[in-house]
Amino acid sequence: MCRRGLCDQFIIRGELCLQHRHRYKYRYIFDIDALLRSIILFGFMGLLLWLIHTNQLTLYINPKFSVLVETAGYLLFPLGVAQMLSIIQPIPFLNSPHRHNHASRLLYLPFIAILALAFLLPNNTLNANLVNNKGLNSQLTAPAPGYELPRPLAAKLRRYSLIEVTDRDYAEIINELQFFSQEYLGKEITMTGFVFRPPGITKNQFSLVRYVIVCCTADALPYGVLCECKNGEKFKDGTWLSIKGVIQQSNYEDKVVPAIKITSLKQVKEPQTPYVFPPNQ
Repeated sequence: MCRRGLCDQFIIRGELCLQHRHRYKYRYIFDIDALLRSIILFGFMGLLLWLIHTNQLTLYINPKFSVLVETAGYLLFPLGVAQMLSIIQPIPFLNSPHRHNHASRLLYLPFIAILALAFLLPNNTLNANLVNNKGLNSQLTAPAPGYELPRPLAAKLRRYSLIEVTDRDYAEIINELQFFSQEYLGKEITMTGFVFRPPGITKNQFSLVRYVIVCCTADALPYGVLCECKNGEKFKDGTWLSIKGVIQQSNYEDKVVPAIKITSLKQVKEPQTPYVFPPNQ
C-alpha cells in the first residue's frame, strides 16, 4: 500500500511501502517490533518493582530471593531504553526496507498476556481447598535407620514451658512435634494457622495449617498439627485462628499422633504474608 504526504518519510516495517522520491537523503523506519519489545521490558520491570514495593512478592517466592528479583527488575531498564532508541531508525534512501514476517509478532503475545493478567487479576493465596492436593505434612517422613534428624531447636524448646510458634521457626517446630512429641507433652503452645479438616477426624478435631515455602509457591507444602476443642465443627475450612493449648497425643486413623488441646482461641484475619519460609533451606 502506498501513501503520499506525511508518511512518505517513514516506513512501518512490513506494512507500508513508500513512493521513492529522491529528494530525501535518509528515510526513517518505525520499528513496531522494537516498540513491542520495549513495552514488554518496561512492563516486566514495573511488575517486579511493584510487587516488591507493595510487599506482594512473598506471595510468589521466598523473601531471600527478593534482592535477585529487584536487581533483575533494574537490569531491564537499560534493555528497554535500548529498544526505545531503535524504534525510529534512519536508513539510506536507496536501501530497500526490511520485510518483516507478521507471524513472528505472535511470539510477543504470551509476554503481553502474562503482563495483562498480572496487572488486571487480583492476587490469590493458596488456601484450604488445595491442602488435599498438596498432601498435609507430606514432607514429614520418618528418617532412615541410622540417620539422625537435625534438631536445631530441640535444646531451646525443652527449656520452655510455653512454646511460641513463630513464622521463622514454624517448620522446625512442626517437625519436632511430629517426630518427638513425647518430649513436649504437657507444655503449652501458641500458634496461628488456618483450619483444615482432613478425612477421618471427629467433629471436635481439625488441623491448624500453614503453607511452608522453600523456593516459590510451586513447592509450597501444607504443614499442620491436629487440634481438639469443643465446638470445633463450627470453624469452616480456611478460617484463620490464633490458638493456645496444651501438647498431647491423640488417635487419628488408628495411629497415635501429636495434638493440641485448645484452651483458648480467637479468630484472626489472614496475615499479609500467609506463608512461612524456613530460614536455613
